Amino acid sequence: MGLGVQHINVKLISTQYKRSGGRRREMYQISAVQHMVTPTTLAAQQSMLLPGLVIYYDFTPLAVHHVEGRENFFVFLGSLISIVGGAFVTVGLVSRCLLGAATSVTKKKD
Repeated sequence: MGLGVQHINVKLISTQYKRSGGRRREMYQISAVQHMVTPTTLAAQQSMLLPGLVIYYDFTPLAVHHVEGRENFFVFLGSLISIVGGAFVTVGLVSRCLLGAATSVTKKKD
């Protein structure tokens, strides 16, 4: 099983990462994919390839810029108030529906 054609695809992406209050860091993200063509597959396809190693490099011209920052306290406060208000509205709607259903069932029994 050690013989065959080994394909390795390597992709490098330039990345800049900056934390709030920190300095910018230059780095690369890497993606590697490995594929092996076995000797039985080569023989079945009657391929002229010899056992070996094929490496493809792809240097992407695009760059990723990740900037980390903090939100304002008022954004947090507004989100919190909207979540609490939404919970009150939802509970009120469900309780009105259940109360209305219960009163309509009791009126039908009378």
